[in-house]
Amino acid sequence: MVRSCYRSFGRRGGWKRSCVVVLSMALLGLASAVTAGAADNPAVPPAGSVLNVASYNLTDTIADPVTIPPGPPGNGSTILWGYEANFVGSRILQYDIAPYATGPDCVPVLSTGGTDNGRGLAFDPLDGNLWVTRLTVFMGDGLIHKVTPPNVFPGTCPQVGVIPFGDGPGGTIQDDIGALDVDQGSKHIWAAGYFPISVGGGAERNYFYLVNRNNGRIIQSCWVPSNPEPEDQFNDSLTYARLRGLPGSGQYLVSDVGEYFGSPLRVLDTSSCHNGREATVVAEFVVADHGITGLDFEWPGLINADLYDLFNNGDKPFTTSTLIGPTTAPFGLEDVSLCAFRAKFGGDGNDMCPY
Repeated sequence: MVRSCYRSFGRRGGWKRSCVVVLSMALLGLASAVTAGAADNPAVPPAGSVLNVASYNLTDTIADPVTIPPGPPGNGSTILWGYEANFVGSRILQYDIAPYATGPDCVPVLSTGGTDNGRGLAFDPLDGNLWVTRLTVFMGDGLIHKVTPPNVFPGTCPQVGVIPFGDGPGGTIQDDIGALDVDQGSKHIWAAGYFPISVGGGAERNYFYLVNRNNGRIIQSCWVPSNPEPEDQFNDSLTYARLRGLPGSGQYLVSDVGEYFGSPLRVLDTSSCHNGREATVVAEFVVADHGITGLDFEWPGLINADLYDLFNNGDKPFTTSTLIGPTTAPFGLEDVSLCAFRAKFGGDGNDMCPY
């Protein structure tokens, strides 16, 4: 078994941590182990932690689009969910964004048990449930779970389904997932790898994946260079978006490719995201005045959390931010999801929100 170590650097703004984090790479799998007390903040691992692999080979697979069944009307929903960061008992919280109001919350009850540090979250229009991913401390479990939203079962969110992420726990594909969104066309799941990856000792990369909602296979994959600051390389933000006036296909992934430290939003053309190659970035946008964790682009605009507050940044170029309200999450929200999936400003058809 080959062993390598996460790199650890001091945090800016006076935040300094040191830790020993060991990454074990089995011949047929990739797993990580974090020592107790590796970080005191569940929202961010020790700065500079990197998954080091000798090679990382990804190949597209074919998956037919999923037909959306007839469903209840749901255009213009203002229900928003957020998944909080916490080492124990991370909640999914519900909000109304117009006017702002807090709603019920629940803790996912997952089949794999263990600690639950919330990360990815996405509304599934086919059944009204939520796709979620979690970390156990800072290790991913290699799965994408499906749970009911808190308005269905307040207090606890029962698991109603689960798929492997790629080759599942301990496989050659990273097990940690930082954010989720549903592809408007295919209804499959876009996922952002959480930890940066160094392949063969090269510069750090952050990966994105389109995951088959039926079996977890990777349909498409790609990467972009990581942010230069080592504390801003853990990617907890991703939204699929249909944007006008940009080069390329008109269908994009939007991400700051990091944590909440103010890196520009990068817009990746989904048509360039194939076979684990570098994606084409068609634009960058700077969101002023606040950081970014979770993202979702839907009919009201670009909704985001910056851990402790929720904002609506409108349509591109996302330069006008309106405060929605506080997240009320002690350690902050990671991913967010509106009860919608069309990913177009102003809306475009029935969003299938049944609530």
